[in-house]
Amino acid sequence: MTRARREPAPIGERLLTLREAAEVLRLHPRTVREYIRRGEIEGRIIGGQWRFRRKDLDAFYENAPRQWQFSANGEREE
Repeated sequence: MTRARREPAPIGERLLTLREAAEVLRLHPRTVREYIRRGEIEGRIIGGQWRFRRKDLDAFYENAPRQWQFSANGEREE
């Protein structure tokens, strides 16, 4: 019995670099890396470089709270 092989879904759009993703979100690239580390922005390392789909950046924006509160030590409180 052979297994049906699933074909990956096509990307359908140009992948963005870390710098381009930061420009889209109007953030510093270091800030984008921090959101990646926290699992808040979806990205992949391809060829040793971060790559992002625009729809993942849009989802990050849509899911972000309207206003973030920050504590005295600079940590975000949700």
